[in-house]
Amino acid sequence: MKIYIDINHPAHIHYFKNFIKIMESKGHHFVVSNRDDKMINYLLDYYKIAHYTRNKRRNNKSIWNVILNLLLIAKFCFVKSMAHKPDIYIAIASFPLALVAFVRRKPCVNLDDTEHTKMNHLLYPLFSSAIITPFYFEKHLGRKQIRFQAYFEQFYLHSKYYKQDVISTLKAEDKYVLIRYIAYDAIHDRRTQAVSKKTKKEIVVELSKKFKVLISEESEFIDDFYKPYLIKIPPEKIHDAIANAIFFISEGATMAAEAGILGTSYVYINPLYAGNVNCQIKNYSQIACQTSEKNKIMDIVRNIIDKKLLTDKLSVRNEIENDTINPTDFLVWFVENYPKSKKIVKEDSNYQYNFK
Repeated sequence: MKIYIDINHPAHIHYFKNFIKIMESKGHHFVVSNRDDKMINYLLDYYKIAHYTRNKRRNNKSIWNVILNLLLIAKFCFVKSMAHKPDIYIAIASFPLALVAFVRRKPCVNLDDTEHTKMNHLLYPLFSSAIITPFYFEKHLGRKQIRFQAYFEQFYLHSKYYKQDVISTLKAEDKYVLIRYIAYDAIHDRRTQAVSKKTKKEIVVELSKKFKVLISEESEFIDDFYKPYLIKIPPEKIHDAIANAIFFISEGATMAAEAGILGTSYVYINPLYAGNVNCQIKNYSQIACQTSEKNKIMDIVRNIIDKKLLTDKLSVRNEIENDTINPTDFLVWFVENYPKSKKIVKEDSNYQYNFK
């Protein structure tokens, strides 16, 4: 089987890296294309995933530029498809790839865990063959939708595939708080009322009085204030940094949910709703919370300093895995057995529990 995957975000590489490795060991072949992005290219090369690099993300987020960008992606994927003739397409909520698959009369399996991409939800389901969403995903995308009992972050952080490692650049005795600030350059970030720059600096100042503070900064234009705190590790080690942190503060929903999967207590300081984070707050409130209000954030910071928000990481991680399935094993089975697999899980939703 030849499988086409399109990558539009660094997290997508983590979602698919174990899937690709397992499927290749079974004799399947891949065609991978990706958005031209420094981090995406680095991670694909690091994990030795051969790939074709397409256009960059446009800085201007006008509706016409968004449409033009989608068409350029579709054109690129179509050209590569005609050259390689894939049997099935897989992506994360990709309208362009679904459109290409539809034109070629091939199945497209789209995965999705993001509720607030409204325009995208109007487009890609029309041309997708199946839509796989996690159990906490609150949108209904029609008869093609299949829900599985897992977090997307478990594609790469499930204990079967992820083994926590130490950070060689940090001392063993270092007790640090990790902070993730994002660039707010995605389409769904356009109207977000982010935490103020002043408050974000106050967080760092307060925490640094008691702990080592490490910052992961997404923006290319970094304020000089943050430079002494920037974490100096390879990008592929960021999950070890989260796992070993005593607490995590994040503007990014994906990394916040990753912390939860790893048992690290966190606060998500972004007003945007995220189903994965909301589910963790609801079910594992001892490790997860969300607020973008300055006073509440600073109260949490003071509680961190007083060590009131620290938990037993292993017990939380085990609890989460007991409540969920292994999504990578499920996806391997689903794709290898498609379209029969779609019929099976549609008729018996409990079938997925074979992948605990």
